[in-house]
Amino acid sequence: MVFACRKDFERPSWDVDLLAPLIRTTLTLNDLLPDSVIQVNPDTSIKLVFQTTIFNIEMDSLFKIPDTTVTEVYIFPFNSVANPGNSFYSTNKQVTLNVSNGVELNYALVESGFIELEIFSQIKEKIIITYTVPSATKNGDTLVIKDIVDAGTFSQDGYLKKIINLSGYELDLTGVSKSEVNTFITRAVATVDTNALTPVTISMGEKITYKNTLVDIVPYFVRGYFGTQQIHFGPATTNISAFNQFTAGTLDLEQVDVTLDFKNGIGVDAQLVVNQFATISTSTANTANLSHTSIGTPLNLNRAQLTYSVPEVNFTHYNIAMNTANSNIDQLIELFPNQLLYDINLNVNPFGNISGGNDFVYKKHTLETNLNVEFPLSLVANNLTLQDTVDFNIPSESENGRIIDGTLFIYANNGYPFDALLKLALYDENNNLLQNLSVNNYIQSAPVDAFLKVISKKESVVAISLTPTDVDNLYKAKKIVLSIAFTTAAQPQFIKIYEGYSIDIKVVGDFSYTTNFN
Repeated sequence: MVFACRKDFERPSWDVDLLAPLIRTTLTLNDLLPDSVIQVNPDTSIKLVFQTTIFNIEMDSLFKIPDTTVTEVYIFPFNSVANPGNSFYSTNKQVTLNVSNGVELNYALVESGFIELEIFSQIKEKIIITYTVPSATKNGDTLVIKDIVDAGTFSQDGYLKKIINLSGYELDLTGVSKSEVNTFITRAVATVDTNALTPVTISMGEKITYKNTLVDIVPYFVRGYFGTQQIHFGPATTNISAFNQFTAGTLDLEQVDVTLDFKNGIGVDAQLVVNQFATISTSTANTANLSHTSIGTPLNLNRAQLTYSVPEVNFTHYNIAMNTANSNIDQLIELFPNQLLYDINLNVNPFGNISGGNDFVYKKHTLETNLNVEFPLSLVANNLTLQDTVDFNIPSESENGRIIDGTLFIYANNGYPFDALLKLALYDENNNLLQNLSVNNYIQSAPVDAFLKVISKKESVVAISLTPTDVDNLYKAKKIVLSIAFTTAAQPQFIKIYEGYSIDIKVVGDFSYTTNFN
């Protein structure tokens, strides 16, 4: 009875020490750079190779075929009578396409597009319209539309609307004379409906109206003369991602080889003038302009040639080779750029119509401008910073206890021939920065042989003392971003990076922990 009446005592608690492994990761260049960028040389040293397309000159850069409407009205000049089944009207018409930029086409193979045909008839009987486009053929067959237009009344015209899909049709654009350009032929024949019961009287002044509209014409292939156009591209930028993981520091590369490749898949001669070529790092707001003999110099690019096979064209190339001996291209790469800036003039057919109207372009074959970059990872680095993100989670504190304070011990087994400074940044589940944890001591570089190649890994241990605020943020953190800043101060000459180099990071918490017991 005495014990049954006794009140509960407060639950006891103890402060205990606890060692807890928190992070274990191994970082290689494959973790920090895209796989497509890294290549291994025969001596197992690593080089970075990447390609990016700066811009393409496509068919619609040279010309466009706008929607074109041609309206033809035929007014009967006198009274006449037409019997059932008899043709009473026939006409031929040349339709001229308003092709942009003065381009003169004599042939087009249509990938997609439509003819929208509307016919209005004031004839007081049904009529059969046969509408032919002799200039349009598909698999050898001429485009023909045959349909009935309702009889007109005193208050309303008879009406017919047809949508004709031109996909796959070949257009002869040389007109009746076979010497025109941008021109095709239409023919319309009107016949009194064969089912009419009596002849029809056509009164003077009655009319038939044809409204022919070309809609959304996209050629697959065209031939003609594209004129002596001048096209300006830029100043404009294009993004590159090869260096996204390089977040700070400076880099001095021993060798850089870059090729600016102009690949012509269009049947025109061209002259290129590169007014400006530069790289930009938006994170540091730095820009480096290329200094090379090609800047501002006209470069002649020959036309592609038809193969009449697959692939349809033989491409021509013009390459601008840049390296550390003939340019400052290394400075453009050492910027860790995320954008390329270009300003280029393109002169089409600078020597006139030397093809005799046989310029050509396929929709899928363009004039491409590609940047090819290759450099061995032989470098001098100063705080060259790479980043990696590691998932992280400490079980939430409970009524049974929580961390009070402690120390984070970082065990770094460094297989790179660089000293390194490590920083840890804590982020919550929404990628909001909670806190930076700075490590004051350097991680020592791995020992190297006489050829500056790593012999073995070097282990370093550094510590971070935790405040109560640090502990609170550790509980909140869901990710830790590791920033590793490499410096070659110990070996100031150029250092090669070899396949298999890595750094092992292990983070262990030595915590004081308050434990409650029921």
